[in-house]
Amino acid sequence: MTRRTLGVLLATVFLVGCGGHEQNGQPAPVAKTSPQGAPVTVDGQGGFVEIGERRSLYVACVGSGSPTVVLEAGLGGDTHSWQEVQPHVGRSTRTCAYDRAGIGSSVRRPGVHDASDDVGDLQRLLAGAHLDPPYVLVGHSYGGLLIRLFAQSHPEETAGLVLVDAKGRDQMRRELAIWPKSQAPALRRSWARPVRDGVDLAAADALASRVTSLGETPLVVITAGTHQADSRGMPPQLARALYGLWVTMQSELAALSSDHVHAVAPRSDHWVQIRRFYRGNERIDGQPDVVVRAVEGVIRAARDGRHLPPCRRLFDDSAVRCRS
Repeated sequence: MTRRTLGVLLATVFLVGCGGHEQNGQPAPVAKTSPQGAPVTVDGQGGFVEIGERRSLYVACVGSGSPTVVLEAGLGGDTHSWQEVQPHVGRSTRTCAYDRAGIGSSVRRPGVHDASDDVGDLQRLLAGAHLDPPYVLVGHSYGGLLIRLFAQSHPEETAGLVLVDAKGRDQMRRELAIWPKSQAPALRRSWARPVRDGVDLAAADALASRVTSLGETPLVVITAGTHQADSRGMPPQLARALYGLWVTMQSELAALSSDHVHAVAPRSDHWVQIRRFYRGNERIDGQPDVVVRAVEGVIRAARDGRHLPPCRRLFDDSAVRCRS
């Protein structure tokens, strides 16, 4: 294997599970200016909310009602990542997407931070925007790691979760173990201090590993049916092994709650919530309808105080493969 090929593979595995792909072909974010002063009233057009430390975050909400749905993007994503989900869920209840510090329209915080800082920002955002609990939290990739941490820290405020092809437990170490020994040292050096969007991902993994149970909180796990776009140029055996580990980690996430449903979106790549986008000339497909159905199911369970229905009844079509 040439050094150039190895470099491509290292970059590829770094992106897998981090939500770190440009969404070529997606509408570009509209430039916005962060105001100073009191918190703004958030509407469908969005606005900035002061969270302290002379910082503010951009948030946009649609709909009304309870529970409040919070949409948490993966790395490389922002509020626009949810544009095919938010309007539909907003017909049922208040539904909000926001830009974390350093993504979209929200200003980057100085230096490197960890996932606990992002969770703290979210808590201050919800309070500053007067978005009251209970919350149904929906997280893609790294966003799924964040909402697990939020749910563990604020169980009384969490009505349910939807994990959309989310980062798994102890993911970095377990991926390293799969790589051939001849390549693992180079890969390990590339992970020595992995930082994306200003986030220390090694610290994020360590924090998330402490989340061992979410009790009976309604939980839907949606797993992408393929990571073909991420594994392009990778040896097929290695690609199969990494995806097999990913599916195992997804099942582990489902087991965090005794009230869970685990579904595979078979026609979707990692960005399940986006129907189609292009990276260069490559078309990448998702199944946002599956995400909408999952969120609506958790909303109903939260309102009724009941367990989630079985997977096949929740989705009621052939759009998914049920794993539990």
